[in-house]
Amino acid sequence: MDKLGNILATVLRRQPGGARILGSQVAAAFKVVIGPEPARLCDEVELRSGVLVVTTSSPALAHQLRLDAETVVERLNGMNLGRNVRSLRVRIGRPTLS
Repeated sequence: MDKLGNILATVLRRQPGGARILGSQVAAAFKVVIGPEPARLCDEVELRSGVLVVTTSSPALAHQLRLDAETVVERLNGMNLGRNVRSLRVRIGRPTLS
């Protein structure tokens, strides 16, 4: 018998909308990793097929996130969130409409 924490990501992924829930967990963890002040400047954080897409209107934050992308990805993957982040893509601008 497995513990719930060990199988939760697998169970959620199989549910309708489960991938979106796991993506939301990754987005929330991203904001914790970078800190509350920079997180305020992130207009949109979304996980798309293993790529964490961050949209910000701050060119300075975008530049810093691009420099720290490898470290951020390593920290997120080290948190065992149920989804692996392959890369971080930072966009400057307004969030896209879904």
